[in-house]
Amino acid sequence: MIKKLTVLLLLLLVGSSAILLPAVSGAVPAIPTTALAASDAAPAPQLDYRVSLAPNQLSDGTIEYFKARGFTTVVLVAAEQVPYDKELQKIKQLGMYPILDIEYVIWNGGSNKSTPINQFDAAFSMWKQAGWWNVATEGGRSGDFDVLKNYFPKITFFNCDKCGLWQDYYRNPDTTEMSWETYYPSEISSIQRGALISYNLGKPQGITAGVWEQNNANLNYDTYKALLDWSYANGVGFTHFNVFFGLGATIADYQRLGFDTIISKLQQDYPPKPIGSWPDIMVTSVRQVPSPQNSIVWDITNLGNNEAWVAPYAILHNGTAALPGRLNGAAILSQSGSNDSSTSVVQNDGYGWIRLGAGESVSVLSPPTVPADTKGAAYNVYVYYNNSSRGWLYSQPLYTTVGAKPIPTNFFGLFDYSNTDIALLLLLVLAVVLTIALVPRLRRKRQK
Repeated sequence: MIKKLTVLLLLLLVGSSAILLPAVSGAVPAIPTTALAASDAAPAPQLDYRVSLAPNQLSDGTIEYFKARGFTTVVLVAAEQVPYDKELQKIKQLGMYPILDIEYVIWNGGSNKSTPINQFDAAFSMWKQAGWWNVATEGGRSGDFDVLKNYFPKITFFNCDKCGLWQDYYRNPDTTEMSWETYYPSEISSIQRGALISYNLGKPQGITAGVWEQNNANLNYDTYKALLDWSYANGVGFTHFNVFFGLGATIADYQRLGFDTIISKLQQDYPPKPIGSWPDIMVTSVRQVPSPQNSIVWDITNLGNNEAWVAPYAILHNGTAALPGRLNGAAILSQSGSNDSSTSVVQNDGYGWIRLGAGESVSVLSPPTVPADTKGAAYNVYVYYNNSSRGWLYSQPLYTTVGAKPIPTNFFGLFDYSNTDIALLLLLVLAVVLTIALVPRLRRKRQK
């Protein structure tokens, strides 16, 4: 009986290995080498440097201080239920991307947890009418997002400090972006675990650092740099770094705690998005999602006061080799339901363009792109747009690099275990089963 069991397990292992190991041993068709054109060279990863400011800091020179230092987004911390329409226009006039942080109003550290979310409907309607389309929050009651999504197309969620993975908001289908509050070293492992899961569900990921005393003793440039490096090494690619002032911190606090030096050093390896060349059209996110198979998603916003036409475009590379095929606007926009906007799509030039009205946003999904076994590849991702009444102009600054990785197939697609890992696991299982089977036999021999 033991011999039969052993033979059966060996056959199972050999059969499984025959299926798995070709991928492990690199039995992938060779990709012809093609030299990259100079304009296609992969740039350094660019970050959206953000700052969360109080309303008064939009009129005391603070916002100009951060714009001059490469910050591209302002997260306005709402202190009360007022429109903040003038503040919104100020952010847009500076060519920066606006997000309204409504956490203090609707949650306030849990003080408002007994207040039903629909009690804030009037505030949500007011902010929507004022022109806010992306809101941010932390904490929250069950069902908050079911209401918020009816008012705002984009919801950024701040995973609270010392919470581990707060409830399931990092998985929530209505969360469009995660910003991980990185206030204590003990949070790093939870951030990494949650970011891997959330990214594979199609959500951009980023870091929020707080400007207050206790952070500086434990978190510094090396910590933030290591976390950013980890994100790119593991295919997540954090897209933003947010410095949170809240309603009380000042530039003096920012400088005293060394954040001016931290940001300056980070920007050497992770340069800020160059907003100076494109004040109207902003690519707020470009990311890879596992379904459809390794597709690309562009999130594009028109911050200007006039309509614009945009079109996505991408080239896939593997090291110095270009993989077959380029994704142009026609191929991307020809899909049924390829974008979630009501804006017009024009394809009569064979390329494909989306019309974005003033203040409008659009999310565009590409068809399946990368073969499942492609490794070490990256997209150069671009957006074409027009800024005149004649002709289509190509905006070189509007591009980034997105790391391509095989579509995850294990643990419900949330983690990317390789075939080598699976083969080793089978070997381990076999060793354990053989040990269990043989120990009684050895004992009987000794007894004889």
